[in-house]
Amino acid sequence: MTELKSHENNIAKFDLNFTADEFKDAINKVYKKNKSRIRVDGFRKGKVPKRIIENIYGKDIFYSEAIELMFPKAYREAIDELELEVIDQPSVDFDEANEGEPLTLQVEVETKPHPELGDYSSLEIEKVDSEVKDEEVENEIKKQQEENARIKPVEDRAAKDKDIVDIDFVGRVEGEEFEGGKAQNYELELGSNTFVPGFEDQIIGKNKGETFDVKVTFPEDYQAVDLKGKAATFEVTLNEIKEKELPEIDDEFAKDISEFDTIDELKANIKEKLQEEKKTQAERIIENEAIEALIEKSNVEAPKAMVETQIDREMQNLTGQLQQYGLTVEQYANIMGGIDKLREQFRLQAENRVKADLVVDEVALKENIEVSDEEIEQEIKDAAQAQHVDDLEKFTEAFKKNISKDFVIENVKRRKAIDILVKNSKFVEKEKEQEDK
Repeated sequence: MTELKSHENNIAKFDLNFTADEFKDAINKVYKKNKSRIRVDGFRKGKVPKRIIENIYGKDIFYSEAIELMFPKAYREAIDELELEVIDQPSVDFDEANEGEPLTLQVEVETKPHPELGDYSSLEIEKVDSEVKDEEVENEIKKQQEENARIKPVEDRAAKDKDIVDIDFVGRVEGEEFEGGKAQNYELELGSNTFVPGFEDQIIGKNKGETFDVKVTFPEDYQAVDLKGKAATFEVTLNEIKEKELPEIDDEFAKDISEFDTIDELKANIKEKLQEEKKTQAERIIENEAIEALIEKSNVEAPKAMVETQIDREMQNLTGQLQQYGLTVEQYANIMGGIDKLREQFRLQAENRVKADLVVDEVALKENIEVSDEEIEQEIKDAAQAQHVDDLEKFTEAFKKNISKDFVIENVKRRKAIDILVKNSKFVEKEKEQEDK
């Protein structure tokens, strides 16, 4: 049985006790594992007696690895027995170690803090407008109109705003070409603000086949550190000009791009979808506002270890996003000024996320929220539905193999706790000054 010696300031201290036989067995296992790697004159490889090795290298030669061998299982059992929610790697120390004697390891580890919650019986949060306006429907129709435009070449005029141009360009700073500043047959929509401010404007008015200089200054906050605030000249050749021919927005347009026969039916369907999206978005905003309102009323700190773990998760998410563009985190970090600077950009977001998780978990604890097996199964079904999975049985098997039950339980508990916060909230109108902003 493991005894908790102290648990102050979220630092748990306890001892792990091993018998003399347990320590001796671990030492012998380490000796057998390593004896073939140790050479001693007069002995065949792998046949050097343990006492000879200890005489040459010291009696404690196998101690560290023996402790490393015994520690993980004993540590996991201890934190389970003591019901500790650890958030960092433990520190381990011992006074003395001798083969043939019991061994005591002194363990210290940081645990998850429990914030002092404020009163969440009547949180005030601002109303969120989820009504879909006619203007939003029209904007979506125009977007689909753009997506279904016919692109045709232009021969009889100069380039103008909204044209699509094919260009070659070479950029130079102080007369020297720079990385990423050169391309051929690059397709660019004028007015899309894809390039450095001022670049696209200087193509307007130019004719097909014309070569000309475009002079710009990179912004002070430009992502490439070595180009920030630098003046650059691009030699540009305009190879081709194309324009979009937009279809008429009428019943024929509706038939061409959807299963509906009239434009009114298409608009009604778009409005319905937008309404569902805005409703979901409004629910997320309300939930976040309820959590933020509780954080404001509570005494909660974000432990460094939890913040660093959250930043690690953000970096993993970024890795997946960058892979879609053929980039590695290291390449992107070089552009952004280094890996440390990139991690630092996630710090505030990570701190806020940790605080949110802590207060929500504390609500779940205070409300004695439980999760049934039926709710766990429903969570898996919802995940399968969200990923449009056909074979639920196969998905469930993979889900349970790769995702721990505790992780699922934690997510369900948090969602139920957030529901309580929202139900306990009262909605207030946005202040006029904020609406104007």
